[in-house]
Amino acid sequence: MKKAHKISVFIAALLLLLIIACQNSGNANERTTKNSEVNANRLTDNGNEQWRMGNYQEALKYFKQAYKKVKQNGNEQQTATLLNNLGLVHWRLENNTEAMECYTEAATLAEKLKMDRLLGLTCTNHALILKEQRNFIEAFALNKRAITIFKQLGEPRDLAIAYNNQGQIYRYGNQPDAALTNYNLSLAECQKINYTEGMATAYQNLSAVYTQKGNQEKASIIAHRGLALSLKLDSKVRISEAFLELSRIHDKFARPDSALFYFKKYYEKEKELMDATQSEKLSQYQASLGMEVKNLRIKNLQNEQDVAHNRLWAIGAGIVVVLLLMALLLYRYFSKMRFKKQQLEAELDNSRRLIEIKERELKTYIIDVSKKNSIINSLQEDNAKSANANEIDNADMAGLLGQKILTDDDWDKFKSRFNAIYPRFFNRIKESNVSVTEAEVRILVLMRLELNGKDMANILGISPQSVRVCKMRLKKKLAAKNFDTVEDFLESVVRHN
Repeated sequence: MKKAHKISVFIAALLLLLIIACQNSGNANERTTKNSEVNANRLTDNGNEQWRMGNYQEALKYFKQAYKKVKQNGNEQQTATLLNNLGLVHWRLENNTEAMECYTEAATLAEKLKMDRLLGLTCTNHALILKEQRNFIEAFALNKRAITIFKQLGEPRDLAIAYNNQGQIYRYGNQPDAALTNYNLSLAECQKINYTEGMATAYQNLSAVYTQKGNQEKASIIAHRGLALSLKLDSKVRISEAFLELSRIHDKFARPDSALFYFKKYYEKEKELMDATQSEKLSQYQASLGMEVKNLRIKNLQNEQDVAHNRLWAIGAGIVVVLLLMALLLYRYFSKMRFKKQQLEAELDNSRRLIEIKERELKTYIIDVSKKNSIINSLQEDNAKSANANEIDNADMAGLLGQKILTDDDWDKFKSRFNAIYPRFFNRIKESNVSVTEAEVRILVLMRLELNGKDMANILGISPQSVRVCKMRLKKKLAAKNFDTVEDFLESVVRHN
């Protein structure tokens, strides 16, 4: 008992050391998780920057890397946000199927985590894809849900975007009046917060609807308002789209010179935008490369520190493992000794029981032998009686086999003698409900006497072929009564005789 107590204390101390090692390891894991979150945020920022520049493939690469990291960390909020970002990039790259999958998963997480604003954004983004697929009913329902969410949250900027998207759905669904209403609602929300870019977008969409309705004056006035705001913003993208819209208006109302003038403006702005984008992309690549080199150096230093720290803990953990193994071996040794003792006691007990069982079996065997001797004596007496009976039966059988059945009178005599030996045979045939002829009964009687076909033909005074034909007919009748052969039927008659 003292040895067992010492071993228990020793094991408890080892477990305490192991718990401390696990806690330190957990702290290391926590630091690793924080570093992973920092890297994910950095990748997300890089993706957003590439998105703003219009480099959608680069943005997709950064967002995917960030998504993998936050997925590993189990941060569901960041996961939902990145899924929405990935959906936007896929939409810009015209991968609508993947975009819809991202929006659906992001919406599920947002609803689960009560991230109402993100839920509204995923709804309106999803609706834009459904609009492009001409699924206006579902697009309208989703975007209407987004509008409701943004109204409840009091987010005028998001609400303005949702109203604008609702106008787009109505516009592409060939409902210009409803589209005008929603574009005006979007414009009103933008004016509340002086959201200039949103107002420029609303003016451009309003001018497109007025052009569609054939109202040249309003279309031109509103388009110039959108151009003025775009110039104020100094947004190359908005200015380019404003010039293109003015070109379309003049082209629609048969003013080719003005249409050409604004189209040239649009082309120049697009070229300027492309040059600026390429230059900015090059600068971004250089900055990104420098940042990656810096991050790589920092990461290498962190890895070196982690390796040194982990080496110490690995040595400590190794010592703990060795001690635990030693304790386990000692525990197994004492357990084995106890088990052997119990096993020997069990074997001794089994031997005693086996001796008792053998004694009972010997007594039972002696009793059985005495009973069998009495049964053998009884059977010998019965056999003597049976021999006399068989002599009588054999004489009768010999008489039957020596008789010829050539006439009905012969058959009646033969039948009478046969019935004396086998009294229930004919009754059993009748009880079987098998419709047999007198000739077939004669064949059955002779088969009961175990005669072959030749002997049957000799007794009946017919050819062996006739015997075979008669048996074949009888076999067909018996088949209807579920008997495979004549012998099977005969066996059933004899068995109940």
